[in-house]
Amino acid sequence: MGVKKSFATKLLISRGLTRSGDQAWDFAVPITLLTIFPGQLRLAAIYFLLTQIFLVLLLPRVASLIDSRSRIAAVRIGIGLQLCGVVLGSFSLYTLYLFSQDKLPLSNPSTLLTCAVLIFSGVLSTIGASFMNISIANDLVPSGFTESELSKFNSRLRQVDLLTEVFSPIIAGTILLFATENNPLLGFLIIAAWNIVSFFPEYGFLRSIFQMRPDLVDKSVQVSAIARMPMFKRLSNGWASFFKEPVAPVVAVYALLWLSVLSPHGVLLTVFLKDGWNLPEAIIGTFRGLGALFGLAATLIFPWVVAKFKLIPGARLFLTFQSVSVVLALICFFMGGSVGQMGFLGFILLSRIGLYGFSLGEMQVRQIGIRPEMRGEINGFANGLTALATLMLYLIASLLPTAKEFSVLVVGSCLAVLVATLLFWFWSVRQKVIE
Repeated sequence: MGVKKSFATKLLISRGLTRSGDQAWDFAVPITLLTIFPGQLRLAAIYFLLTQIFLVLLLPRVASLIDSRSRIAAVRIGIGLQLCGVVLGSFSLYTLYLFSQDKLPLSNPSTLLTCAVLIFSGVLSTIGASFMNISIANDLVPSGFTESELSKFNSRLRQVDLLTEVFSPIIAGTILLFATENNPLLGFLIIAAWNIVSFFPEYGFLRSIFQMRPDLVDKSVQVSAIARMPMFKRLSNGWASFFKEPVAPVVAVYALLWLSVLSPHGVLLTVFLKDGWNLPEAIIGTFRGLGALFGLAATLIFPWVVAKFKLIPGARLFLTFQSVSVVLALICFFMGGSVGQMGFLGFILLSRIGLYGFSLGEMQVRQIGIRPEMRGEINGFANGLTALATLMLYLIASLLPTAKEFSVLVVGSCLAVLVATLLFWFWSVRQKVIE
């Protein structure tokens, strides 16, 4: 096995380890909360809402550490944040379970303090996962591969993500069934142990990569003037600097695509299909699984599209395909009836090809278009922007009283995709930075 092939294989294995753990953890935490506090959906909602808010506020600053540390040090920081998050989260959830056994109310100070620790652990886990994604996918990968190799490797990286997205929740759901009468959290504790143990081989694979490629360990250490400013001024100046970057319009386009409920694995669409259309769980589950398969199809054809049309025109083609698909889905949505429902779901599945293809193009634009010494900081703001879009979507959805108003979100989602497509066309025909 050549050095390049071994390098790619170890990167993919480490990616699979971290993604499978993240997916299983995100699946298990809300279910465990509902096991401890039956019917208290607001706890899970508050947990995810606050983690998203802190992600938007803190990730740009934390991610800037990638630019001022060696790559092996950045890996230690990212894995350390995730490890602390899982350990604290496991401790706080089990403590909440013990409190519930003692019939302590949610308003009890000890319970509230433990809930605060749980939210803090969620912030650590979420920031750590995003930090690792930036450190590996947006810094190490473009440094370790030539520009001509990026399309193929990025596709393999996304394939790993999709496979973990499909199988990790299934495995985690099966493990959660291991609960006993004496210990309803046994399955959750097994998942927590799975996460904790997985961090060690993940770090081992990444460390062996740096031993194999010592040229990738160090990078230019830069402490920008922004980093020496007070926090709020630093963030405001950082956002201003981010939007001056040549790749900022592409990131803004991608963030607009997150203002959409038209996702097979999206919570809002899943709730509507069950509560609004009364679809059977089997159909909804099949729909979610097919969404991942259609996304996988995009990763298979992406390298061919880039080779034939080049990066920017190829990304434009994928995004245009997504726009056409969501417009047809919108038409089917208002048609009603079983034919309209099946058409709506079918065109959403087709739109995943466009979305995942464009997301690969957007990632490669960032890999190529961001200066190596600024990858952490700029990608931190980019990830923060997509998190902000997700936050806005859930805030808008929270204002709708019932599932009957879901049509507002469908129309808004379609408009967001169309606006994103127009902006990308406008940027792509004028830009000269990336060929």
